[in-house]
Amino acid sequence: MPLISGLPLPVAQSAPWSNTAPDAINSLFTLWALDEADALNTDPSPDLAWCERGTIVKPGISKVTYLHALPQTGEMRDFDGKRVYNTIGAVARTVEPRPKDLSFGIPMVWLDGDTGWRLVTVTDNGSMVDVLGANGAGLNGIPRIYVHTGQVQKAKHIADLFYSSMYCTAHGITSPTKFTYAQPNNPNGIALFSDGTGAAGSGGDDHYANPTNSGSARFVNVFDGYGGFAANFGRSASQMTMVPNALFPGVRANTTVTDVFGGTGMQEKFWIQMVSTLSPQVFQDVTGIAAAAVTNPYSMAAALEAAGITQENFLGRAFGPRRYWIVPQLDDHPYLAANPGKDMWINLSVGAQTGPDLTWAKGAANNATCTPVFRFYGPGDPQAQSARMARFEGDLDIGFEPGAPNRIAVFFEV
Repeated sequence: MPLISGLPLPVAQSAPWSNTAPDAINSLFTLWALDEADALNTDPSPDLAWCERGTIVKPGISKVTYLHALPQTGEMRDFDGKRVYNTIGAVARTVEPRPKDLSFGIPMVWLDGDTGWRLVTVTDNGSMVDVLGANGAGLNGIPRIYVHTGQVQKAKHIADLFYSSMYCTAHGITSPTKFTYAQPNNPNGIALFSDGTGAAGSGGDDHYANPTNSGSARFVNVFDGYGGFAANFGRSASQMTMVPNALFPGVRANTTVTDVFGGTGMQEKFWIQMVSTLSPQVFQDVTGIAAAAVTNPYSMAAALEAAGITQENFLGRAFGPRRYWIVPQLDDHPYLAANPGKDMWINLSVGAQTGPDLTWAKGAANNATCTPVFRFYGPGDPQAQSARMARFEGDLDIGFEPGAPNRIAVFFEV
């Protein structure tokens, strides 16, 4: 009897048993590993949370109008025996949401004598898999996708204002299509972000501190040629505090920087800035962890990590004097496209003043969370049975317009 080697045959002489087994048998023995079926459906929230800062959304499927009413001035005058009556002015900004939809179709197959209708999908190798699976894999994730897509749409619409409502001559950004509320001599409004180099009465003019008073102080909120972030962030924070008060001449509006936005290329620079601005004493008071004196930008990093704050998770953390946020939607901005590697950052003041906050982006949607309304037509639906197709249909009405320019400013390195 000849000896037979127990070692595997060469690849050229071997083949898996499934190559010769009937397809029906293969389908019976196919093991569907569903552990990661929903793994690509990750939560995008960390890259979207920035759009909650200094913005507002009100439910409305037709129009939502935001109103600002204020006196022309709060300044007293010397009384000469005659009264001068100042008016109470008002400006309004209307937001009209537009419809969006996201729908899914899932084939239905009837298996007689089994469980009836099954929802299936075709894989890249042509085989069909029950998308319900043992644990409803795949199907369970669709409602979550609708929640996520609403968040993405909100961030997308707000980020669009950095493109559609900006005027900066130095970088050839001079064709804004969205504008703030009407301002004196500017009945159509001014670009939310303006360097003031446009003609008087144009969308690139200076902003008015009081939009109801043509004699109020003026300001701009786009600064080009400002220098790099590391060396000039402190100066930019001081620049923000110079925004004039709407009612009182010679008084500032208390626009302390609370949040800083930037594209993905700014993350390490934001981390260095956050670490280097924390004094050892303040750090110990807040965390209880002693830290050495600051001798380089990373000297506090180890202590921060001991407090659970790292370069990977510090974004949006309320630690220190302000929060830092990455806005991935800025990466395609024309300034960054024309000046790769150069800095661009946005300073924002939220909650630094008493009373209601001025919001820089005003929105309207089906609901305040911008969550789409969705419906599922499953196997019990006669139309689904006729078409042999289960359907998810989602609808979202959403829109955003520029708000008040007083609390936000853009800085370009060059």
